[in-house]
Amino acid sequence: MSNLIALTLRELKALWYSPIAYVVGALFLLMQGWVFWLILAVLNDPRMDPSWTMGQFFFGGTFFYWFSVLVTAPLLTMRTFSEEKRTGTLETLLTAPVTDTQVVLSKFLGAWIAYVLLWASTVVFFLALRRLTPFDWGPILTGYLGTWLVGAVVIAIGVLASSLTRNQVVAAVVAFVTLMLFFSLGLLDALVHEPQASETIRYLSLIEHLREFAKGILDTRPVAFYLTVTLACLFLTGRILGSPRGRS
Repeated sequence: MSNLIALTLRELKALWYSPIAYVVGALFLLMQGWVFWLILAVLNDPRMDPSWTMGQFFFGGTFFYWFSVLVTAPLLTMRTFSEEKRTGTLETLLTAPVTDTQVVLSKFLGAWIAYVLLWASTVVFFLALRRLTPFDWGPILTGYLGTWLVGAVVIAIGVLASSLTRNQVVAAVVAFVTLMLFFSLGLLDALVHEPQASETIRYLSLIEHLREFAKGILDTRPVAFYLTVTLACLFLTGRILGSPRGRS
């Protein structure tokens, strides 16, 4: 456990020593602040459906949310293994008294914690709103939980993509394209008319599950789905690192 903590702290330090983290963080907060202001304007419109809440809009209800997820994850993960391969330090790291599993988990946790902190910083918007009007914190908290679980999936995919190449740009592009294909699964539901197939597609859709979280509904099935996909990606990353070609 001490090795994992030390490696994770190493990843966090390396990430925040890089200017890309500050650029991503600043742009992320600017976008989320602007989106929050837009959502308030929409909700104040008397023509708006009163059943919609701030949580439903903010957590997955707009294009900007998913754009943030699709862009942030590849940028946070593109250097995890690619940079180690490019500089030749990966082989040294893997021959140290640590296991491949610890290395993979530390890379994942470093990027995922940074992702969690980015979204956690947006809670100041809701605290400011709470001073102006009362609202139910339940859907907001489950919305954050769903966001962080989605983050685990996209970060794991990004780490997997980074383990495939020594070029950071290529890793970011591979992660982005893979995530686009993954998110596009939900669009197939409109083209499928067979109930069983439609239900399967909705279960595999990250978007559909997050809508439930944003409504304050906490179901164990999407939690199990997110964790399964995350662990599967991390397992594949470990297998890649375990092969001679994956280390080079």
